[in-house]
Amino acid sequence: MTFTRVPARESAVDACARAVREAILRGELRPGERLPPERDLADRLGVARLTLRAGLAKLAAAGLVAARQGSGYVVQDFRQRGGPDLVPGLLAAAGPTETVAVVAELLSVRRALARVLLERLSTTAGPAEVAAVDAAVDALARLAGAGAAIDELAAADLAVVRALIDAASSAVLGLCINPVVAVLSELPELRAAVYADPGDNVRGYRTLVGWLRLAPAVRRKGVERIVEVLAALDVAALGRLPAAIRSRGTRRRS
Repeated sequence: MTFTRVPARESAVDACARAVREAILRGELRPGERLPPERDLADRLGVARLTLRAGLAKLAAAGLVAARQGSGYVVQDFRQRGGPDLVPGLLAAAGPTETVAVVAELLSVRRALARVLLERLSTTAGPAEVAAVDAAVDALARLAGAGAAIDELAAADLAVVRALIDAASSAVLGLCINPVVAVLSELPELRAAVYADPGDNVRGYRTLVGWLRLAPAVRRKGVERIVEVLAALDVAALGRLPAAIRSRGTRRRS
């Protein structure tokens, strides 16, 4: 197992946490294994011991390590103790094939959350909420028509999602969608795949707005149709993703 010195451009505390976190997520440090002594690990990372302790404290808060009296830090099983905030780190530690699999799982989870969101919207969204969602979709459509950059499209797409969550009046769903947003930020290739044809995204949202304008009783019968539209968009994005991920893997090895 090797550790590389942390880059100067990154906060030393965050970089320490990242280096150890990625070693755990890659399986180089296994559950139950003790981390090297503080002095040794700090030397390997090229940081002060106080900086290392602060980084390890972050990992302990995330459920990746636990402090044991007289034994230092012991690696925890992140699959049992971690949360969805580890998904970006899992992607960072994954190879090209594993990355595609993780993204596919994440999109599947997003569709499951979307079904819950849609079921709630079928009864909660009133005219004012639908108008807010429609306005957000209009903003995305204008950017798509103007050939806006991917970062702008991603931000506008997120605004649509937030409008939908607001319409559902569900803080829990908002918190659950945050890991998806984090992955989009961490993996530029995924954003490029998702927004390769932003017109598809706009048309999908237009279908959703049309559904929201229906009577609640009719909405409830159409939830699966909207989920199918989202699934088709996900399949298209995944179809664009493998080549981009393979390219990323090649760049990492060069």
